[in-house]
Amino acid sequence: MIEPETGSAVPLAAPFRLPRVDRFEEWLHAPAQLESMHPRFDVRRAVPAEFDSIYDLVNDAFGFKRSRVRYDWIYRRNPYGTARCWVVFDRASGRLVGCTASWPWPMARGAHPVEGAQYGDAVVAPGWQRQGISALRAEVWHSHAWYAKTIALSWPNERSHGAGIKRGRAAYIVGPAPKAVLVLNAKAYLAQHNWPALVSAAGGAVVDTALTAWRKLVLQGQAGLAFEAVRRFESSVDEVTQRCMAWPGFWSPHDAEFLNWRYLGHPTARYLAFALVDSCKLAGYYVLKIDGHASWLMEFVTPVSPRRLASALLLHLIETAQAADCTHITFSAPPRWRHWKLLHAAGFLPVPSEIYLWPGGEEPELRQLPMWQWVPGDMDDL
Repeated sequence: MIEPETGSAVPLAAPFRLPRVDRFEEWLHAPAQLESMHPRFDVRRAVPAEFDSIYDLVNDAFGFKRSRVRYDWIYRRNPYGTARCWVVFDRASGRLVGCTASWPWPMARGAHPVEGAQYGDAVVAPGWQRQGISALRAEVWHSHAWYAKTIALSWPNERSHGAGIKRGRAAYIVGPAPKAVLVLNAKAYLAQHNWPALVSAAGGAVVDTALTAWRKLVLQGQAGLAFEAVRRFESSVDEVTQRCMAWPGFWSPHDAEFLNWRYLGHPTARYLAFALVDSCKLAGYYVLKIDGHASWLMEFVTPVSPRRLASALLLHLIETAQAADCTHITFSAPPRWRHWKLLHAAGFLPVPSEIYLWPGGEEPELRQLPMWQWVPGDMDDL
């Protein structure tokens, strides 16, 4: 049972590790009864030799130029395995006209590992929309033997969310998820949001002084604690992660290898990671994404009790963001995430959220937001 107030962790008899075997070949040869049966379009699974063509199609469809190294990071270098992509070709011309990607992702239900994935890069080539390509691709993909037993994360953008509602799939979309912002530099933040210059300068300075004093009062109690910059996560973080993050429902266990790949090995984004040490023992860690003058709290892992640990960790990450010249910190998680009370006490304010989860899988409980636990590291910047 999930505790509504604290989100108590599910007890683990012993630390478990998710399989680190690339199951791409198994997936490639598993049965999918509707594959390649359409008279006009060929729908099938892609092999890695075709990934470059997929990159070009995604860039073309989304109107951006994501670098090859960033694509390879998620498609080829994922420690949980090679990307599993479904592609659609026009039979007459042989042209690639649609695709969707599935990236293996660490997932569990309670203390039990499950087949997990992250869905994304679902596109149709410009000029080929409204010909049923997305629906056909989904029909074939869903006939794959693994589809029903895979627990997947998918984060629809505004267009995809609207399309899902139009197709009568609103009941399958979860959210919006709570989202909050901590203003670090009110003067700069107000100026960025087009407040009058005099209000931004005068009001912002007063707010900055008051908030700084308040945070230090609320988050005091750091005696005996130390912080160390993380250049590489070691296996010692795994016990802390499982003890502090394990969840009775659906969650994503982030072990050291995942953390190193997801953040420290990211080819384009900037992440700062710090470990909290209490009496020479690892007691927690956080990861902060720095994006210009904005920042996102990606990971925040430490016990709820004693509170001094979480308070010290939060105060340190706030000071880290301020030192990086960030005007604000953004965070999002399900409503029963354990540290929401602390964040609100420190001044994180709820803001309108555009974040929805479209979970993959057939268990009815997947559509219940309180059953989930995730952090921005499970959804951002892939």
